[in-house]
Amino acid sequence: MFIREKSKKANGGKRYLQHQLIESVRTPSGPRQHIVLNLGQLSLPEEKWKELANCIEGLLANQKTLFPQDPEIEAKARHYADQIRRQRLAGTQAGIASGEAAAHYEQVDVNSLITTDAKTIGAEHVAMSQMDEYGFDTIGKGLGFTGEQITYARMLIVGRMVHPASERETVRWLSETSGVGELLGNRVKPYDMALHRTAVLLWENHEAIEQELSKRAREIFSLKETVILYDLTNTYFEGSKRGSKVARHGKSKERRNDCPILTLSLTVDEEGFPKQSKVFEGNVSEPDTLKDIVSGLKKEDGLFSSERTIVMDAGIATEDNIALIKKSGYTYVAVSRKRSYEDAFWSKADEEKMALSDGKTTLSMKFVRTEEEAFLLYAQRQKEAKEGHPSRKEQRFEQGLLAIKEGLAKVKRQKKYDKTIERIGRLKERYKVGNLYTVKVEQADGKATGIQFEKNDQAQAKEDATGTYVLRTNRLDLSGKRYQSSIGR
Repeated sequence: MFIREKSKKANGGKRYLQHQLIESVRTPSGPRQHIVLNLGQLSLPEEKWKELANCIEGLLANQKTLFPQDPEIEAKARHYADQIRRQRLAGTQAGIASGEAAAHYEQVDVNSLITTDAKTIGAEHVAMSQMDEYGFDTIGKGLGFTGEQITYARMLIVGRMVHPASERETVRWLSETSGVGELLGNRVKPYDMALHRTAVLLWENHEAIEQELSKRAREIFSLKETVILYDLTNTYFEGSKRGSKVARHGKSKERRNDCPILTLSLTVDEEGFPKQSKVFEGNVSEPDTLKDIVSGLKKEDGLFSSERTIVMDAGIATEDNIALIKKSGYTYVAVSRKRSYEDAFWSKADEEKMALSDGKTTLSMKFVRTEEEAFLLYAQRQKEAKEGHPSRKEQRFEQGLLAIKEGLAKVKRQKKYDKTIERIGRLKERYKVGNLYTVKVEQADGKATGIQFEKNDQAQAKEDATGTYVLRTNRLDLSGKRYQSSIGR
């Protein structure tokens, strides 16, 4: 191979230079030269052209060089070699598609094979086959998506499933790492703005898409959908999100209260199949979100059984929401918002114990049924510690107290009584567990002489309450074990 310079004339009469990579080949009519690749205009001295051509030829033949290459020449050679490989692969695929490529077999030592520019297709194939199973293309066409928009949607969704990242990183992944383009027949070229517009289009139609996917899953897997689990979480943005309609400051579940957040909700059935998803403002009141979910469920009542039980945690199970569920004709299982019940309430309860599959945990249950509701008190206990085992914050708080106490017996350490009290106060503020301890500082002549501390009644009450919950339901047909198994899924 060698590089040739040609002078060409543009339409306006202006001349420009173009460089071509040329290869000499033998033909029945004698040796001939043909263009391997148009290189554009090289910014490389002429004396280095032959070195570049040799480097490209070596890369295409997988030949290793004896001496190190000039980094600039090697980088250009790899770039052009990749372009040549893509052209040859595209030509082979076109020939096979048109039926022009005849079968040709050779014996090859598989141990000598070297792969370059390899791409992943395993996870991508699984994701795309599921999209085919669910009839995603048909759903898109029904919503007015063009063929190009459906292809971009497939790229974006597979990217989110296999390599979740920004649109820009998704384009890099699609172009360099993944075989999604080949699986889709390279119908479109991915670029970030196209994926961004597609993401907006998918979100604008997400309710209709969710309904169709839910309907298809129901048909494929014969889902009963008699139990509906509903919960919320939130996520934070590290940017300011000025002008956002949903990002708000609120209580972050990831403890990033300094960042704007948004709230996400998900509704799934007893088998874990998603039914609905919603995005709310970051500071939304969680109980107020349930009415939108119930409204969405009511729209589907004609599609399958309306005898559904909604399962939710204490944050959503307000009395107003319990009344809303009853009014809608559904039943419920919820964690009670009431923190304690009188002992007399459980005096006639049916009591059961159940060993869990881990072999270490025992579930103690008390079951009470009234005229309108049933209540299940269950306490989780482990055979080997966690009972009486302090949390990490408690451990560090105790270590801090011991360090202050040991310092009182050392020379040149702070021993003033008021300063010692101040240091203990800072420990309480830092670890937030000071209310669980009784701390006594001994003093003499304005100096601290000793520190005594122990856990108080509040700490004991906290340990007793750990792993103890009360569930309530208007499913009066459930016994204690059936009640526990229905919510344990």
